[in-house]
Amino acid sequence: MYCGLAFEAICQKHVLQIKQALGIAGIQIEVGSWRYIATKGQKGAQIDLLPDRSNHCMNICEIKFSVNEFVVDREVAEQIDYAVKTFREQTKIKKTIFPTLITTKGAKQNIYYTGRIVSEITMKELFR
Repeated sequence: MYCGLAFEAICQKHVLQIKQALGIAGIQIEVGSWRYIATKGQKGAQIDLLPDRSNHCMNICEIKFSVNEFVVDREVAEQIDYAVKTFREQTKIKKTIFPTLITTKGAKQNIYYTGRIVSEITMKELFR
């Protein structure tokens, strides 16, 4: 738990490097996070890092700490899908959304990753 929170804090302090890794260094962005607190009978949603780009696009960043290569499993895939869906519904945003994964050691390509994750950034790219 602590390692995950610490890694999120590192990512929030390295937004310029994240922009470079995404290939959007020249695009103006505003960065924040987002949280939906559930009402009765619903579940909440959270977005760890949300670069809102001036080119009518957004990256919805899921930040995951792992000592090994991270594996996107069914639970993580459903969490990402639900966060994107809930964000769209609650904000009424019309921008193009790019689900992005930020990990310590990279992620394994599997059926839950392919077609879902558009961009991936590793910790190595934060310290270039």
